[in-house]
Amino acid sequence: MKHHNQHPSNSETDPDLLSHAPVFAIASSAESSASTPQAEAAAKPLQVTTPADVLAYIECTLGFAPTDSLTAIAFAGNKMSTVIRCDLPEAVQNMLRCDTPESVTFMDFGMTETQELQFIHLGRQVGELMAREPSTSSCLLIYSADDVTVSDQHALAVVGTANAVISAQFGLQRVPVQESWLIHHNLLWHLRCAATTECIVQGDAIDDPRATRIFQALDPHGRVTKQRQAAPRRLLFPPTSTSGSHHTPDTQTLLSQRPQVVLNWLKLWDEQLREGPTMLHSDEVAELLSALKHPPIKDALLTIACFDVSTGIKGAVGLGKFPKQLATLAKVHGTMADAAIMTTCLNGESDRAPDWLRIEQLERLCHQLLPLSDGDSGGVIAGILVWIEWVRGRGSIAMDYARQARKHFPTDQYLRAMEGLVGKGIVAVWATRMDSAWSPQHAA
Repeated sequence: MKHHNQHPSNSETDPDLLSHAPVFAIASSAESSASTPQAEAAAKPLQVTTPADVLAYIECTLGFAPTDSLTAIAFAGNKMSTVIRCDLPEAVQNMLRCDTPESVTFMDFGMTETQELQFIHLGRQVGELMAREPSTSSCLLIYSADDVTVSDQHALAVVGTANAVISAQFGLQRVPVQESWLIHHNLLWHLRCAATTECIVQGDAIDDPRATRIFQALDPHGRVTKQRQAAPRRLLFPPTSTSGSHHTPDTQTLLSQRPQVVLNWLKLWDEQLREGPTMLHSDEVAELLSALKHPPIKDALLTIACFDVSTGIKGAVGLGKFPKQLATLAKVHGTMADAAIMTTCLNGESDRAPDWLRIEQLERLCHQLLPLSDGDSGGVIAGILVWIEWVRGRGSIAMDYARQARKHFPTDQYLRAMEGLVGKGIVAVWATRMDSAWSPQHAA
């Protein structure tokens, strides 16, 4: 963003940082990879010069416009890169409303010790995530609040106090905060910037991010435009009660005595992921659902969705989840390296970036299968949908899915495990690295 001429340069970073910071990555698709004039034009850096440009970059990267959020944008030199969003701390939201005890307490006594500890924890957690990307040199913090009923001076005091604590934690991670913004009622307020106390950007109106050239370049097909916000979709569950059965599938017997059946299941899933979900016959639905009732097969399917069927089988064999005879049938050999790929894949942290298009096909297939599931498979499908949103970095949607599904599958172990993981606020490593993070452009 361009500051006013009164701003002196008081640091090694140019105070007009955003006025010449090109967007780090441009939306790409199969068509744009060809050597055409349009592709060459798309490859040129885009200049970010206004707050609306910054918000356009955020919205196109996340796939939605964040609300009641703390959003951090990393800079790699003078290039914008990683975007991380988390919920605005509840204490801050309450202090921005004039009808809450927290607001009155802040006016009388300032920040409490409990609130300070919460801000320290949040700053440390997000700062550590930003520091995981080695190219990160600094960052911009944006606090967006939607329900502000206190005065502008009160709001600046509240968010400024919280930002001072949070920014200090970023500094401890050697990720300096170049600027911090507060946005409410479509107005921009600077909490800190390269111009320090001489900044006069207070209460400036922000243009529509979707009308910027940045937004048009990053969302050429209108995928983000169609999604006005990151509202979780309502999952469609089976029409009848589907509490899990008391029968535990005999996975070990299946793997040791019927490996060809398992291999056929894996190939059927892989076919759906390669070609995209098709209209399924009832027997195909039964086969796909049967595979999910066995945890080792479910783990292999997630790896297959991220990479390919060979990697999924080799990883499961390397971990001892599949017998060697299944590898023989598939004509592959599992190794410890394959085992490591599978383990890190399930945790959303493998060095090898996942194939987001295949994961999108898995998502579509799971939404297709969930209404047809039973008590033994439905919770697993819901857990996979939670996992998909978690590795994308959309923890809020993942938690919403988990809460929806828990009412229908309260005892499913995989669903409960995923809900616990998301509830801890743990972020998948894939979502913190530029080379592996998901964004709507990956599915173009």
